[in-house]
Amino acid sequence: FVTHTNDCVECDARVAHIPARVYQPGARRAVYKSYFAYPREVGTGRAGLYELAENPELVGQPQSVPLGYVPQVEKTHGYFEASYPYMNEKGLAFGESTAAATLWTLEPDDGSDTFPDRHIHYPTDAPLFGIIQLMQIALERCATARCAIQLMGDLANTYGFWGEDPATGEALSVTDNNETWVFNVGTADWSANGTFPGPLAGSGFRSFWAAQRVPEGHVAVVPNAFTIREIDPEDKENFMFPEELFSKAQEAGLWDGKGAMDFALTWGPDPVTHEYFAGVPPVPRYSSMRSWRVYDRVAPSLGLQPTVSVLDLPFSVPVDQKLTKEDIFDLQRDHYEGTAYDMRMGILAGPFGNPNRLEGGIGMRQHEGEYPRAISIPRTTYAMVAESLPPARKATVGSAGIMWFAADAPATSVFVPFYTNNSPSPTSPYQQGNRYQFTRGGAWWAFNFVANFMQINYANMSTVVIPAMTDLQTYVGEQAAAAERGGAWAVANMQEEVQGKVVAKWWDVADDLVVRYNDGFMNTCSGVPNAGERNAKKCRTATAIGYNKAWLDMIGFNFDIRPQSVLPGSPMALTSLPTSPAQAPWLVLATEPRPQWNAFLAGETAASNVPWTMMAAVVAAGLMGFWAGRATSGSGAEYHRLD
Repeated sequence: FVTHTNDCVECDARVAHIPARVYQPGARRAVYKSYFAYPREVGTGRAGLYELAENPELVGQPQSVPLGYVPQVEKTHGYFEASYPYMNEKGLAFGESTAAATLWTLEPDDGSDTFPDRHIHYPTDAPLFGIIQLMQIALERCATARCAIQLMGDLANTYGFWGEDPATGEALSVTDNNETWVFNVGTADWSANGTFPGPLAGSGFRSFWAAQRVPEGHVAVVPNAFTIREIDPEDKENFMFPEELFSKAQEAGLWDGKGAMDFALTWGPDPVTHEYFAGVPPVPRYSSMRSWRVYDRVAPSLGLQPTVSVLDLPFSVPVDQKLTKEDIFDLQRDHYEGTAYDMRMGILAGPFGNPNRLEGGIGMRQHEGEYPRAISIPRTTYAMVAESLPPARKATVGSAGIMWFAADAPATSVFVPFYTNNSPSPTSPYQQGNRYQFTRGGAWWAFNFVANFMQINYANMSTVVIPAMTDLQTYVGEQAAAAERGGAWAVANMQEEVQGKVVAKWWDVADDLVVRYNDGFMNTCSGVPNAGERNAKKCRTATAIGYNKAWLDMIGFNFDIRPQSVLPGSPMALTSLPTSPAQAPWLVLATEPRPQWNAFLAGETAASNVPWTMMAAVVAAGLMGFWAGRATSGSGAEYHRLD
């Protein structure tokens, strides 16, 4: 297995199938620019999803333009991709994770992008490959993890490599039906501030990379950081790397050549102090908490404790018991439940135990701190679990692997199967949808709507959503198992039917939530009315929910009806808030703040001796991304892409 969450605020969630093809001698393979927003490709000829003939919604969209070309091979494999490529017909699969790097550069600018600050104009010799392009060609040409790693490393070194964000490289998990590897890669001919020339420019060494094999029976987490440490140059069974890696590290001034080279700290920054974006405070435990959480869940016998640096945790751990795909689904839904970092608890969870948090914003710059970053978060566009099948099962089902796909945040989503030899129907809800236009046609909007509506009252709505999700996940598993016993034909029919039923059912869940929790009350409807009754569904309306006592105790609720603070100090005055749209573009003020209200809130009244409530809270930050994902924002805000 490998798994990935695409934690992205703009990404196109549609699933495309790239068919296998045969090419004439001398053909060239176009390398296209990466776009995450809908539509990510137009007219490339790679899949029907990207063609105007099969997708009329693409009319008027600009045609994709190649960045360059590489020689094409005679035959290519078919594979599935969404924003990232994932799994091919041979059972080779990837998970992706953007990671901070010491040397870096950005994607070439072709002049067509809405956000040119995310790209660079190269006068000559622009790097051709980002991680998406490397993954695509590896899936087209390789059947094994070792082949994919060597090919990606060679292409990056020959044609150059760029990162998706400033100061980043990439980390992949790579698997086939025999072994799993972690692959780290970045640019080598650019500098630490993203300018050219870098210390290795002109040396012929355009990309640094290394890969480490995950031992049998182990789990490794790739948490938006390089995790490969000391490389044994003699151990070719467990490590892959370019022969010049060590000498070039010295030439670049990144390593003194003494002792063993620590790959993560040589080619990447300290994950604790690194600023992902200039001016945005570091999030020290951003990587370490998710690694710890996965390791503690799969190997509790080790008794691992949370660390500040992810590099203080092992590269991989042996699991206490064999994991199933359902175990991995569940890991992707984690909010640190049952731990000291349980995100359903505390003031930020609100009165209804909401594990979701708002990220970025001005406040986090003005008041530094950390909170846990869950495995499943609101901006997750989708989660993916790739299951590479053993030969016997492959022969029965007619596919070498299954891509299990959950639209939107996995905590409230259902993983559905895409068998690698079965191209999805153009009518599949997983091939439809545009996040910039709400419709009921696509899978992503169904799961996104429910996840967003739950923010009103997460705890109560979970009593509806989580059982529905569990039941549907069980249904999907049972249908897949039954279809596999019937062979490839049954699997193909089941895949399309199950995907449609899951999305239809989720819209039923959405409709139920809207009625059930209308206006802050709980309304229940069931059964058929008795003769002569007016109520069509025997509905009981307006059962009060209110605030729970534990939360009221936590915030110091009392008979002081003025706005209160749970921390000692002066009460918040209106003058401390934005007073004009220029200070807060999202804010429209009906009136200017009134001095008498400022005086009242400052305590200049007869009631000023009412004590302010005080509490202490322990908050720890972290993020789990089991072979984790990425985040993107096309806006110019300070929180663009932090996986």
